[in-house]
Parts: sequence; structure tokens; C-alpha cells
Amino acid sequence: MSNIHNVLNKPIRVLVVENHQLMLWALTKLINGHRPLMEVVSIASNQTDALLQIPGVTPDLVLMRNELATMTVEGLLPEALTTGRRTLLFMEEVTEDTLAASVRCGAQGVLTRRSSADEIIKAIEKTHEGELWFGREATGMALQVMRRAREQPAPATPKGHLSLLTPRERKVLHAVVDNKVRTNKDLAKQLFISESTLRNHLSSIYQKLGVGNRLDLYVYVRSHLGVGVAEVA
Repeated sequence: MSNIHNVLNKPIRVLVVENHQLMLWALTKLINGHRPLMEVVSIASNQTDALLQIPGVTPDLVLMRNELATMTVEGLLPEALTTGRRTLLFMEEVTEDTLAASVRCGAQGVLTRRSSADEIIKAIEKTHEGELWFGREATGMALQVMRRAREQPAPATPKGHLSLLTPRERKVLHAVVDNKVRTNKDLAKQLFISESTLRNHLSSIYQKLGVGNRLDLYVYVRSHLGVGVAEVA
């Protein structure tokens, strides 16, 4: 137990957002089993329900299934969800794209279905204390991305690669780097194209810029090119 809680003797108030009843039961039982360190003050089946409950239950931390989280047009979790509280996202599987999106959307930590009970409890405690929590799997993935970016030789004239992109590909690149949406489905909807067309555009962009996925693309533009989104568009 942290020194803060030893002094104040107040449990960490957790709002759990999960629509799978068995998982909801397991998380609630796990968290409440660690009183007085923490307790579930409310549950919600979706983000809208959670936002309605927050003023009344005043949670310190929101533990939400990643698939239930929807973001603002700026690519952030709603202000009412994150202001004055921590947010942990619980996902089926961590990928480079979902990890990057989670960090940029404002979450303080990521857990997976493979996370142990001890890891979940520790993540709640540490994120409440102000630390970031991504676990061994997500941390290893982030290190691999940074290692690839560091090992990839910077081209002599990096901006020349952008000239290879078509106007439509530049628009797709702008949407990805700006992180206005998280999924290919939402990105395609925003661009008024089909998912298959979006995948074709992304494949072409990856090939022209020499990257392998959306997280690599973001790292490449931000780190290797050293330009802002406005310069990419």
C-alpha cells in the first residue's frame, strides 16, 4: 500500500466499464477483494453509461475495455473521463497500432486478457499514484518499435519520399499521423472510402516510405522526417 493511502486511509475508487458479464464479475471480485486498498464504486456497460455515472460516483480510476472506448475527433478520450482521474484500458491483445493509439488517446496504462490478477492490482495502484503502466508485453513491443526506428538509416532527403505519395495517400497519411481515429473501419469512414481501398492506400504508403505498419508510420514521420502534421498534408 502506498504511503498516501496509509496516511489518508482512503481506498482507490474504481469504475469498471465492461459488457462481458463474467469478466465484469471477475474484475469486481478481484478489486473488492483488495479492500481497503481499492474498491469498485460502480460498473458500466459502455462509455456513455460511464460518463453519466462519473459525477455521482467520483471514481479515482476508470478500468475500461478498450473496445468500449470511443474518442473525440482529436483522438483523445472524453475530457469528463480523464480529468482528475486515471484511465486503464483492458484489451484482448496488444498490437503496435492499439498500443500507440492508447498512449496518444490519453490512457495511463494498458492491460490484456492475459494479465495476471497481481498485475491488474499493481497496475491500478501504480497508475493511481501517477505512474504509467504498460506491462512486460506492451513495453517490449514499444522498445522494439523504437529500436527499429533507431536502426533504420535516415534517408539523405527524407521529404523526397513524401513527393512519391498521391494526394489521396497524403490525406490518408495526415489522418493516421494526426490519430483522429483508431481503427481502419473508422478511418475509412472518415475518408469516405471502403476499408479495402484504405488498405490499398496504406500498403502503398508503407512501401513508399519503407515502414511496416501504422505505428512505424507515425514514428517515421515524427522522428525521421522531423515534420509536423501540417507539413505532411
